[in-house]
Amino acid sequence: MLENVSYRYKIPAALMLAILLTELAVTAALVALTLSDARRNVESGARNLANVTTLSIRDSLMRDDLYRVFEVIRAPIDARELGNPLKQVIVLDSAGRVYASTNPKFSATWARASSLGEPVAVAIRQVHANPEFFYLSFPSVFALDDVVAAQAVLAEDGSFLGYVVVTYDTGKVRGEIATLLIRMVLLSLFGLLLLLPIAWWWGKRMATPLHRLSDAMERVHTAAPEILKSEVDARGRDEIGALSASFRGMLDELSEKRQLEREMVVSERLAAVGRVAAGIAHEINNPLGGLINAVDTLAKHGAPDGLTSRTLGLLERGLTQIRSTVGALLIEARLDSPAMGQADWDDLQILVHPEVITKNLQMQWSVPADTVALPSHLLRQLVLNLLLNAVKAVEEGGTVSCTATASPSEVCVLVSNTGEHIPEHVVNHVFEPYSPNQKSAGVRSYGLGLWVSYQIVTQLRGTISVSSQPGQTTFEVVLPITAGDKT
Repeated sequence: MLENVSYRYKIPAALMLAILLTELAVTAALVALTLSDARRNVESGARNLANVTTLSIRDSLMRDDLYRVFEVIRAPIDARELGNPLKQVIVLDSAGRVYASTNPKFSATWARASSLGEPVAVAIRQVHANPEFFYLSFPSVFALDDVVAAQAVLAEDGSFLGYVVVTYDTGKVRGEIATLLIRMVLLSLFGLLLLLPIAWWWGKRMATPLHRLSDAMERVHTAAPEILKSEVDARGRDEIGALSASFRGMLDELSEKRQLEREMVVSERLAAVGRVAAGIAHEINNPLGGLINAVDTLAKHGAPDGLTSRTLGLLERGLTQIRSTVGALLIEARLDSPAMGQADWDDLQILVHPEVITKNLQMQWSVPADTVALPSHLLRQLVLNLLLNAVKAVEEGGTVSCTATASPSEVCVLVSNTGEHIPEHVVNHVFEPYSPNQKSAGVRSYGLGLWVSYQIVTQLRGTISVSSQPGQTTFEVVLPITAGDKT
């Protein structure tokens, strides 16, 4: 049964039990010491009184001075304090008969020792057998017999003159002992009342880290490692501190493992979708190539007027853009495309302009004036997807910005918009095609656009990230420019 009880209760209970047993042991030892002291005090007092009495009455017994003997034995009785257990002093002659007594009603003169009760009779016999012997009978605390002390009265020549018997009231002795015991019990109770709450508090304090660690370990498969780590302190170098530190280390490893598992799941999902999309893209590429060839033939041999030529140019770039989109779905898409120039940036503005006008948006535009040494079809599709996504997400009258900067080593594109931000639980899934997490977000849905953008960035060996707070969402793309791109 004890193994099913929490250490939050077992440790405090064990400390309290240890204190209680200690208190009982100490009390028992004090009781034994008190009884021993009480016996020793009575014995010492009786021995001194018997010695003084025998010396004081020796001459009076030899002269048969009864009055003087009575005065001597009466003095300690008259001088005793209230509560003193001394009961009476009896002097017997050598024949064992009462010579003088402080209580004649109980022990009349010339009465034999046997008539004074068995304890006195036993005392007389013991002393008679050994005159040099001091006899003391100390009955049990709960007995009714008196404490009896006896000693022989010897003349200077060693002849036997009589006996001195001293009796003590056991009830009073018991009362003194009971008073001492009550004081010790009260003191012990006070100690228990003081120590038991301290033991309970200290035990709880010792068991709390262990309980937190146990609770965290039970929830390791249901709660986030970061939450569990915040609940477990690794303070101190004791066993619990070392175990807590090891558990926190395990949580760090578990968090890394779960992150790797999530990344592997996403990678496997994207790879599976990529294989499906690649198959579809191959089927689209053939008729798309024919359309592009037809437009090119019409532009070169059809003698179109200026407006038609401009329209054919836009149509050709649009079809080429479609081919680039399809190419983004191909895992082995070719990157043999012209560099990104000013006309490509202008086309992007033209393509999103209708949406901007419809929603009365403010468009902030900052792009490089020089040619960027990256495939224009891929970069155009990437930026267009991000712009369309931003325009779709922003509220009417909001702001969409596109800022692109180029250096000899890389191109950085920032596309941001105001409006509803992306919830935290959706941010990690925005680059997945038609993710259920996107649908659960409510208004926004990202379809294939961001997934295609992710594929293009991957092919260009770059990085894409998103940060979203209320009122501002920003997609950041960083694409490296290699020596092959520059040539």
